[in-house]
Amino acid sequence: MTERPAFAFFSPEVQQDPYSRYAVARAEEPIFFCEDLGMWVVTRHADVAAILRDTDRFSSKVTTTNIKEPPPEVLAVMRKGFPRTGSIVQLDAPEHTAVRRKLNAAFTAERIAALEGTVVALANELVDAFAADGRAELMTRFCGPLPVAVIAGILGVSRADASEFGQWADDAARLFMGGRLPTDEWVRAAESVVAMQHHLADLIAARASAPAADLLTTIIQAATDPSGRLDMVKAVTHATTFVFAGHKTTTDLLGNAVRLLLLHPDRLAALVRDPSLAAAVVEETLRRDCPVPGTTRVARVEVKLGDVTIPQDARVFLALGSANHDERVIADPLRFDPERADVGEHLGFGRGVHFCLGAALARLQGRVGLAALTSRLPGLRLAGDPPLKFRQVVMFRGLVSLEVAWDAPERSSASPVATPTRIT
Repeated sequence: MTERPAFAFFSPEVQQDPYSRYAVARAEEPIFFCEDLGMWVVTRHADVAAILRDTDRFSSKVTTTNIKEPPPEVLAVMRKGFPRTGSIVQLDAPEHTAVRRKLNAAFTAERIAALEGTVVALANELVDAFAADGRAELMTRFCGPLPVAVIAGILGVSRADASEFGQWADDAARLFMGGRLPTDEWVRAAESVVAMQHHLADLIAARASAPAADLLTTIIQAATDPSGRLDMVKAVTHATTFVFAGHKTTTDLLGNAVRLLLLHPDRLAALVRDPSLAAAVVEETLRRDCPVPGTTRVARVEVKLGDVTIPQDARVFLALGSANHDERVIADPLRFDPERADVGEHLGFGRGVHFCLGAALARLQGRVGLAALTSRLPGLRLAGDPPLKFRQVVMFRGLVSLEVAWDAPERSSASPVATPTRIT
């Protein structure tokens, strides 16, 4: 079976609008081999959900390797860092079970609930910096900095130490998640990731000598064997995963949610009237424009799904974004409707044993961030004409930039600038 021209995954057209292509696939060829990815692509909700739960026949190992082999110059840089192996998203049972059990301690419902005041304060602080300006690029001024500050706090890292986390996470996405770069850019991304690894290794070594009640200490415990030996490679891998996932996915969730609201003024107006709707907007964004539109598995054995046989050891791309638009499960899937009854069927956080560990944290930041923006920036609107451009990265769906404007208070030498109402 050969690749369909419409599924050139790295093309700007598909990155901008994958959903119309997926709709055709779900109807005509729901499981197909894509040469562009070198993977079997699964598009229907039932099949994707079943594979996510089927750990007997599908492995999570090597789920985030490059789709295209890096050139020698990039590999030479990467050898100066730590091997990317043993991330929690790449582990199978029983190792995954043991590591997950230890890391769960940092993401209990009580711990996440206790963070709300901190997240509200951080969101207000960020909005304070530009509320009087009347215009801002939100991806760099708000959607990115909020999760960076939050994950730094959870790790137990100062914001000064975490100042480069955002750029490092962006470079990790480009390096590991299927973007196609010119060699010189690929080398720079690799250098950035290696710098992040060594920075985290230094923080881990310091924390190992002075444990605290934070995620970094929990990571150290998860990477320490029964004899008490710390496996630095595993510790750095876990820490890198949390920096990367904790920043990138939430950044894109916030950006995608704001975009959808601004393209649907009635939904924005409803949220302004009733900030409690922010949680529903987050869920519908996870369905309508999922920030993680796909994940991968490896077939442990030959698997027959419907009329298609997936060979043993073949890599499989589970198109979460397509599953979230499957007409068999989701009514009128292109409609952005936070009040829809079937929103809970989305696969934005996966299913099964690898259900996103940070789901509650992402939801918290999403609803707090949206409440801060919509309550404190009156008349919020796009500053330019749509469509907005999405990054060309297969495993993530997020905006390159998000320029917005709002009705800022008029500046006057005779009177001070009014302070917008802060969310509490």
